[in-house]
Amino acid sequence: MFGKLTILVVENNIAVLQKIDQLLTGRGYTVITAENSREALDILQKNPGRIEIMLLSLELSRRGAMPLLETVRKTRSEILVMVMSADCGEEAIEAMHAGAYDCIRKTFTTDRFWTKMDRIIERFRLGQELESIKRERGSIQPYGPDSMQVVFDSMADGVLVTDLRGNLLFYNHMAACMLDIPCQGNLWRPIQHCINDEELVKLLLSTAAEPATCSTGQPIGRQACLLRAGNKRLQVHVNPVVNREGQPIGTIALLHDVMYVTKMDSIKDDFMFMVSHQLKSPLSSMLMQLSVVLDGLAGDLTEKQRSLLSKAKDKTKSMITLVSDLLDFQRFEEKGVLQQVERLDLREMLRRTLDLMAMSAEDKHIVIETNVKEDVPIVAGDRNGIEAIFVNLISNAIKYTPTGGRMTVDIYRSGDSVLCIKVVDTGIGIAQADINRIFDRFYRIKTETTKNIAGSGLGLSIVKRIVGLHKGTIHVESEEDKGSTFVVCLPGIR
Repeated sequence: MFGKLTILVVENNIAVLQKIDQLLTGRGYTVITAENSREALDILQKNPGRIEIMLLSLELSRRGAMPLLETVRKTRSEILVMVMSADCGEEAIEAMHAGAYDCIRKTFTTDRFWTKMDRIIERFRLGQELESIKRERGSIQPYGPDSMQVVFDSMADGVLVTDLRGNLLFYNHMAACMLDIPCQGNLWRPIQHCINDEELVKLLLSTAAEPATCSTGQPIGRQACLLRAGNKRLQVHVNPVVNREGQPIGTIALLHDVMYVTKMDSIKDDFMFMVSHQLKSPLSSMLMQLSVVLDGLAGDLTEKQRSLLSKAKDKTKSMITLVSDLLDFQRFEEKGVLQQVERLDLREMLRRTLDLMAMSAEDKHIVIETNVKEDVPIVAGDRNGIEAIFVNLISNAIKYTPTGGRMTVDIYRSGDSVLCIKVVDTGIGIAQADINRIFDRFYRIKTETTKNIAGSGLGLSIVKRIVGLHKGTIHVESEEDKGSTFVVCLPGIR
């Protein structure tokens, strides 16, 4: 029904601007960028009616963001404005009082960014839908009292409306098809008597009972996780319906079938898995051949040749690590289930991992201490997954600990039957601004200290997923230049 949106991004931080541009264009949106308010005003004047949404930095120089926001609200009120700030504090609240829709922190994760953007995009599209209905209302009235029903029945998405008590007030034809709602006799009935999906019912009732609010106190919507309904996969947006006084009086839900997108994701995952497998064998062969040449088995080498081949060997090792991480990621992140569960003694698994890592630790003169309690419980888990937890946490501790440092690995019981793995190092530590992002896929901390440390950025993401599949928890504490502590807790069976 709607074309691709055009989004104006006003940001003077080039790194943030480029990241947002990449995210938005990656989903097919048209992006126009400006680095200051004057440039933004020129764009708005030269593109009347073209800009639908504006992302506005509150840290703009020169005239600043607030005058630009006020100008847009006065002259181009149809544009929805999302402000961006380092902390979304008082200035962001002031901006939302002035008409901004919401605020995005500039330290956003990709998931958090799209949670905010999907909300404002959905708000814009619903507004366009209502405006379209208003424009058409005069021409459709001659078709009788059911004209509004005709309009909503023509939508490709499902629509549900309830009151505060959870009674079904309205639904269109597509919603009835998606959720198998009988066509007659359901209005004013409790939704749990009309809809079989318990998760959707729970979301509708909770939104009606206690709608979430933003920092300005206005009700905001909640997005449900994807729901399966027969052969459909539904993405559901639920928003409170508010009256003119801003008080919630019910809920409205928009249901969109994303099965096609899910199928495309599956094709993408299969492709990544196939490519990773095809790469691993030739890379391993290349590494072996480079090792043979460097060992002198193919003849003597000059110092320059040895240096170049050593660099090629290191890069090949990095590529093999990346391919292995991609395969682990595909196995644990995408499948969402443990394939082989068995009884595991983590003491033996730790010993094997330390034997594997011993050479890396010795090269950097890092002392590794272990403290394993005798009463630790047996764990029911996936052997490869648990080994991946040990390998990633211990290898990270070695990589990010300077020469001559120390690290300890403890395994102990917590409570009646919980097993904890604790890895402590004296490494370079993690800045507080990065701690919430280290488990994001492909995220790597980029500093002068870390730029020469190889890695794929997938290790901790894989660890977190494996821990989650085992119904466990992972916690990290760190301070720059003072080291890091990772604690993984898993349910035991003894």
